[in-house]
Amino acid sequence: MNRKKWSLTPMFLIFAVLMCLMSFISIRYNVYLFIVEFVVSLASLAFVLIMNLKFRRYVRGLIKGAVERTADVDKVYLENFDFPIVIVGPHNDIIWTNSSFTNVLSKGKDPIGYKIDTYIGTRRLRDFISKKPIKLHINDKYYRVFGNLSKETTVLYYIDDTYYRNIENDFYNKKASVAFVLFDNADDFDTDSDGETEGEILLAVERTVQKWASENNAMYTKISPTRYMLIFEESAIKEITEGKFKILDTIRDIKLEGKSATVSIGIGRGKDSIRESDMAAKKALEMALGRGGDQVAVSINDEYEFYGGVSAGVEKRSKVRTRTFAGNIKNTILKADNVILMGHNYSDLDCVGASIGMYSTITKSLNKTAYIVCNERTSNARQLIDSAKENGLENAFITPDEGLKKINNGTLLIILDTHISTFIESKEIYKKCKKVIVIDHHRKMVNFINNALIFFHEPLASSACEMVSEIISYIGDDYLSGFEAGALLAGIMLDTKNFVIKTGVRTFEAAAYLKQKGANTINVKRLFSGDIEAYRTKSEIVCNAKVIDTIAISHAKDGVQNVRVVAAQAADELLSFEGVNSSFVIFRIDSKTVGISARSYGKLNVQVVMEALGGGGHLTMAACQLEVENQEIAENMLIAKIKELRKKGILK
Repeated sequence: MNRKKWSLTPMFLIFAVLMCLMSFISIRYNVYLFIVEFVVSLASLAFVLIMNLKFRRYVRGLIKGAVERTADVDKVYLENFDFPIVIVGPHNDIIWTNSSFTNVLSKGKDPIGYKIDTYIGTRRLRDFISKKPIKLHINDKYYRVFGNLSKETTVLYYIDDTYYRNIENDFYNKKASVAFVLFDNADDFDTDSDGETEGEILLAVERTVQKWASENNAMYTKISPTRYMLIFEESAIKEITEGKFKILDTIRDIKLEGKSATVSIGIGRGKDSIRESDMAAKKALEMALGRGGDQVAVSINDEYEFYGGVSAGVEKRSKVRTRTFAGNIKNTILKADNVILMGHNYSDLDCVGASIGMYSTITKSLNKTAYIVCNERTSNARQLIDSAKENGLENAFITPDEGLKKINNGTLLIILDTHISTFIESKEIYKKCKKVIVIDHHRKMVNFINNALIFFHEPLASSACEMVSEIISYIGDDYLSGFEAGALLAGIMLDTKNFVIKTGVRTFEAAAYLKQKGANTINVKRLFSGDIEAYRTKSEIVCNAKVIDTIAISHAKDGVQNVRVVAAQAADELLSFEGVNSSFVIFRIDSKTVGISARSYGKLNVQVVMEALGGGGHLTMAACQLEVENQEIAENMLIAKIKELRKKGILK
């Protein structure tokens, strides 16, 4: 019971006595009034006295019960404990404390009669009735609190754990975290600049990293001209993380002829040893580079946190590297009994085009049996599949169920245009195949396929078709037909939006190579044609869009055929309007799932947004699926996530 209620008892007594005295005044005016007032006054006085007596008995009974619970221990013994002890009544009110509790926890104020809530934080009293202590932080001190239950009372024992907790915190704060910093676009300043200017840029980046290390009391060492290793204390990493790694912005301020320097950073945090932190930091750096660079990847508790990644990435791809991968892929294919080619679910032109290109080389140049697993019913590239069958590839495409029957111990699975096991066309085929190759260009996600014999990942490539075009040019392209070259070109055109977005020198080289191999641009253009109804739907989506702070958001009505394709086209169209830097089109996939197609010119990283909602993609093109009831919920989730990422400094 609240102490404030009982602290009013003396006031009630005074008022009751005054009422009795005042009743005698009214006897001069009205005897009946005097009798009524006098009776009421006596009743009030009696009530206050009786309730006060009951409360005293209540307190004595609870204390007696608490003492009886401790067997032969009395209150004097409880009082002599050096640590705080409190007895709590059934109504969460404090009914007794020892002097240690009064002096230390309540700071000299008598706490009897008040609620225990102040001294147990957000916990419930019954939480303390367990064998394990509960840790609390009270008055700048740490306590382990034990509780015992006896009849209607609870006894809490507060053991001061401050000394050991401080040691624990000091140990954790001084744990070593390893960081690898890579000047990831150093080649940009080597191409168009003389050696002296290049040296100045390298020196400026190095000095910035050295200063960053010095400001955070970190150990610094230079591994190579563009690679540095730093060792931080955990307390420093915590502050740097809260500051959202401003080092990325500082490095970007180093410019030459309009080009900004960028670095990628991988950090291993929270490990038990330097060696473990070193290994985690190397993997984190690979993850940062796999997502396009110019960002920080922090490995902590076997999970990743990402910061930065606002730039479109640097085209720094080596043909030597591609040739090496192509040779390894060729050797692996030659050792296989047969090959299954499979992309992501709801396949598109890039996915199917890359599969057709690889199928041509495997079956014609390497004389190996191959199959393309594709669910034609859900594919967004049905026009290309139909055209492929008309051009002699009618036996190339099989269903996932048919693909399972083709697998043996020597089967090789090549996954194209995705590196996430949950996105592939058939999880059953992936699980059954013992040999896997991954060829993908999307920015690396945490849950990537990690059991691949060959993981050929180029996040700066425009498309999977661009990567496959380069691969087959090294493996063997003597039998590549004009239609097959056109299928590869269609995939490149899809992902670059007709060579507007995410194109590099290698993209145009691949397009020229495919044109040389007979790709017909008119036939490719026909693959993008749609019916008049789809055009009306796309126009309706565009017209109904709303713009919120340069972000266009629109919805597709339910029941639209090929809604994924239409939504993607509408999202592309929305970017053509002035004042729109990114677009999101929300559409229903089925009764339980809503999809979002996202596009951007790079000012807002849509991949970060979609990844936060369970999807993925690129800086300029991404998507996700949400298991929600309607599109309005999906829109609210989208807006909330964008606000959250901006508040954290992850989005600008």
